[in-house]
Amino acid sequence: MGLEICVLASGSTGNCTYISSGKARLLVDCGLVAKEIVKRLGGIGVDPRKLDGILVSHAHTDHFRSAGTIFAKYGVPVFAHPDTEAAMREKPWAGSFHRVRECRPIPDSLGDISIDTFPVPHGDSDAGKPVGFVFESGKTKVGHVTDCGEMTSLGLKMLRNSDALVIESNYHPQVVRRKLRDPAFAPDWHYLKWVDSPRGHLSNAQCAEVLRSVLTERTKAIFPAHVSENHSDPRKDNNDFGTLSSVIMMALLESGLKPKVVRTYRRDRTEGRASELVAV
Repeated sequence: MGLEICVLASGSTGNCTYISSGKARLLVDCGLVAKEIVKRLGGIGVDPRKLDGILVSHAHTDHFRSAGTIFAKYGVPVFAHPDTEAAMREKPWAGSFHRVRECRPIPDSLGDISIDTFPVPHGDSDAGKPVGFVFESGKTKVGHVTDCGEMTSLGLKMLRNSDALVIESNYHPQVVRRKLRDPAFAPDWHYLKWVDSPRGHLSNAQCAEVLRSVLTERTKAIFPAHVSENHSDPRKDNNDFGTLSSVIMMALLESGLKPKVVRTYRRDRTEGRASELVAV
């Protein structure tokens, strides 16, 4: 068996991805509310008590909010870079993380899933040491990067030849830059400038450039992640799935490759839902 991937939620209201080899099961990030994580795991037939670990990519609350609850209630170990652990523990709004008695460094493997990480530029010291992930089991490889201001050459090298990619496509640059010219959005300018910076998020165009660099005939599925849509106030939307799909499809047409584009969902104006469970 290869690997199964299901993005339980993705976006600024909570991120959580399930990855399994059949023998080992893990979560990448744990930022959705705990009861919703458990509910969505149940929807794909997964008992949280069977999880082998939670890997936290960085110390922003939408990526670790419920780690302490899942740890305390189900005994699931939590792993993060030591600098990321320190940043999480320093936050007064750290959700349930105070319940994690021991946060371990990210291991080389969990069961039969090998784990590699690489640094990504995102946030400041408040984020700890943000990382992207590469998971392998047997001959199957999955890349996972959800918060990244720009992709590094090391990141491109690590992600190449992945059978599946969970990759950020946060905002449409034309939307953000239009807002930065509109005085009506002046209260949001500082945030929007950060989003569009090398320590913010990947845009649709940047995501497409990454895909052009790393896609091969091996790639069977792409999960565009952390999409800025479905806000309670639609004026805060900086993207939508239709727009990002058109940008990504152009990159796929240019490459001549035909991986499946799998929708992920942000929880806010609507509850959202888990993505399709995909086996590669």
